[in-house]
Amino acid sequence: MFALPFGLAVSIFLAEVANPRVSKILKPIIELLNGIPSVVYGFFGLAVIVPLLQRTFNLPVGESGLAGSIVLAIMALPTIITVAEDAMRNCPRTMREASLALGASKWQTIYKVVVPYSISGITSGVVLGIGRAIGETMAVLMVTGNAAVIPTSILEPLRTIPATIAAELGEAPAGGAHYQSLFLLGVILFFITLFINSCVEVVSARNRLKR
Repeated sequence: MFALPFGLAVSIFLAEVANPRVSKILKPIIELLNGIPSVVYGFFGLAVIVPLLQRTFNLPVGESGLAGSIVLAIMALPTIITVAEDAMRNCPRTMREASLALGASKWQTIYKVVVPYSISGITSGVVLGIGRAIGETMAVLMVTGNAAVIPTSILEPLRTIPATIAAELGEAPAGGAHYQSLFLLGVILFFITLFINSCVEVVSARNRLKR
């Protein structure tokens, strides 16, 4: 919800709007963000995002699901932007020129021609970004409060499935009920990822058939 609109907007700007000089400066910076360790993102969230949310919403503690969502969105942005931009650049120039020749404006061409043609690549970028976010452990563990409770609001502390596995697996006796519960959480996480990837394959297949 946070990463997709902003990531798509930045990828459109880099691929279709920005001049080559600006694009050459911004693209390496965005790709560099992909290599930053997750603990650095977690520290940034703990030092900047958590206090900001605490002041904004007048919360007793700033560690919450919203803080984790924002940090994960920031972590997913470089992947979404890079893959989506490459997909848009692969749109044939003849299609853009044909759209402009028919009287469409530049933004109409982007909306009606470039984005629909590149939807498979954009979808792949979104899934790769979600894949990084859904399995993230350390950054989320640092900013969500590490509370093993079921929250009633996104502004409350919580603990994600990967963080629960990472925090408790070392204490669980092998073969016990605790260990088996953590193993079941891993299976659930696997099926969530499998479901997301299957949805992407369905969308990509439909787009290939339309072409």
